[in-house]
Amino acid sequence: MFDRVVLSRDLVDVRGGVLGQAGLVISVASVHEAARNAPAMPCRLLSETPAAEDLHLPLADPPYRHLFRGSGVQAAVARVLLGVSLPQQLFDELASLKISDPSRYRHGLTTAAVTARMLISAVGDAPALPDLAAAGLLHDIGMRHLSFHLVRNGDRLDQREVMDVASHPLLGAWHLANVLGTHPAVEAALAHHWRNGYGYPSLPSSPPRAVQVVGVASAFAALTQTRAFRSEPFDARGAADVLICEAGAGHADMNTVRLLVHALRGAKGEMRQVRFGRHRLGHAPTVNRHTTIGPVQAAV
Repeated sequence: MFDRVVLSRDLVDVRGGVLGQAGLVISVASVHEAARNAPAMPCRLLSETPAAEDLHLPLADPPYRHLFRGSGVQAAVARVLLGVSLPQQLFDELASLKISDPSRYRHGLTTAAVTARMLISAVGDAPALPDLAAAGLLHDIGMRHLSFHLVRNGDRLDQREVMDVASHPLLGAWHLANVLGTHPAVEAALAHHWRNGYGYPSLPSSPPRAVQVVGVASAFAALTQTRAFRSEPFDARGAADVLICEAGAGHADMNTVRLLVHALRGAKGEMRQVRFGRHRLGHAPTVNRHTTIGPVQAAV
């Protein structure tokens, strides 16, 4: 079982503040304890920050033209994202990430937008949506604490690299717990690679359904974006194919994947009436050196 990591060096935020000293054991339980004990911090709206200028990036990106079809849908998604409220230091993290790792920054933006679109398809305009969009925006922040080699590696991972990559949900959740306290972003950081218990880290119980939406949105965004380990991205249909297969194997929640497909089809009718096609026709990359990490590999 993989549910903790021991820091080999100090964990430091973008301002130089120490989030955890070398030797600290970060576990799922300690993340939740840190969240409960975190002091409240003043927040500001995303609409007041430079990040607001980048919301067009996912909304206008060709792979998502079916997901964000129409000015009304785009406006609804943008309203949710503009309503995200976070402490300034997390916007500082995003600004730094935009410079140091633009693809990871764009992944967060896209995951936030896809999360918002999926949830709008399910529940319409709800007060909780900005916090869940924030979860999409920040869910992968743990990758910032890994080496650039791992972030940009195009080869299959060796066992040590697997262990390092598998630590990033715990590192990100610890980072966010100490800044945000109890917040969906903390749970999304922990759970976005959980894969119904077939991923990492091991969790004591299933994450909330809304947090699983962030996980599916993140996977869809990652599949449709450029990565060093594959020759080209999946198209939207190809990415949906992968996630439908994952759900069929029990590695993703079937209803959450169905919600994504429902949104891709314009959210017409009732989601429960969505049926998956028998023959999959999406585009997949010709070269894909992605390393799948499960609980056994992570715990070795």
